Amino acid sequence: MSANRHIQERIQRLEALRRYQAYYGPNTPYQIIAEINQLEGELRRMLQADLTRPTQTVNPAVHRPPKPKKSTSTRQPKKSTPTPKPKTKQFLFWHMSQATVDLIATVAFIGLVFLLGSIVFAAYVQTHPKRNLNGQAALAMQAPPTLRPTFTPTSDPNNPAPESVTEAVAVVVAEDSLLPAAVRPPTDVPTAVPTLTPSALPTSTDTPTPTSTPIPTQPPPPPPTSTPEPPTSTPAPSFPFTIAETGNRMFQKTTNHGITIYIAITTLDNVPIGGLKVVGDQLPSGEHKESALSDWSWSATNCLDCDYVKFGNLKFEPGPFSDGVWNIYVADGQGTPLSPTASFSYSSDPAQWVWDFIIFRKDSF
Repeated sequence: MSANRHIQERIQRLEALRRYQAYYGPNTPYQIIAEINQLEGELRRMLQADLTRPTQTVNPAVHRPPKPKKSTSTRQPKKSTPTPKPKTKQFLFWHMSQATVDLIATVAFIGLVFLLGSIVFAAYVQTHPKRNLNGQAALAMQAPPTLRPTFTPTSDPNNPAPESVTEAVAVVVAEDSLLPAAVRPPTDVPTAVPTLTPSALPTSTDTPTPTSTPIPTQPPPPPPTSTPEPPTSTPAPSFPFTIAETGNRMFQKTTNHGITIYIAITTLDNVPIGGLKVVGDQLPSGEHKESALSDWSWSATNCLDCDYVKFGNLKFEPGPFSDGVWNIYVADGQGTPLSPTASFSYSSDPAQWVWDFIIFRKDSF
């Protein structure tokens, strides 16, 4: 097989792999990329070797007879032309270009200079204390003067202060004379209190007592009438079931012409209870409806492939939409109420049509 045929086969294989790479894009398997790189290197070496091979010029006018083959023993080995090695790209430090290495060296040099400058500045700050604008040492290093409280005795207005107290106050003020005027304690000035002179009480004159007139006897007041006590409020009836949850009408729009209420009658641990029914009364028409008995499983659901799914064990459908309110409650098979009444208002306007959901939960096991 000639060298040209080898080259053609590798070129065809390389073109097929490149079409593969163009189809897969960034998700091309690593084996295909490695084979492409290998084929490119082999073709580069083969083409360079073919270019360096000397070409023989043949004169078509002269046909020389083929030379006889020499025996193997006397045949001399041909001098093989050394194949030049392909020039490989020289990679620098960690496969980085010279510009990248120069940039890293420059940044490292600048960082080193900045670090040395920071160390010198910190040493200067530690050895030279901070000066203020007037060239004096900072007053923050000095401890503030301690102010001693001044105790001034309370002067008695009827007993003037003795001279010893006045002298003590003068000494304290003299010691605090270094303080500014805003801090210096004010001098207490005794306030003169007027002396109260008791006045003579007027002499009482005996006044003759008038003759006493007998007071007429009043009849005793009638006994108070007893006020009747307010009637004792009748306690609200207690039911074994309570309303635990209702739906959100924001997500309960419907285009169905009939009213549908999905009801879950459960125990305290959310287990469906069967054998009960729901009774409804419509106002103002007074229409009365009763549902079928509830199931012991989650047999009623609004939908299974929507985002707002509600499950129940009973579905109550009283009739078409009309203006009014439906009051519903849970009852046993004989119609005895077992829960408080839940009210749902509806409208005949199709834009306000909704379906509803409610949970009646038993209070105890």
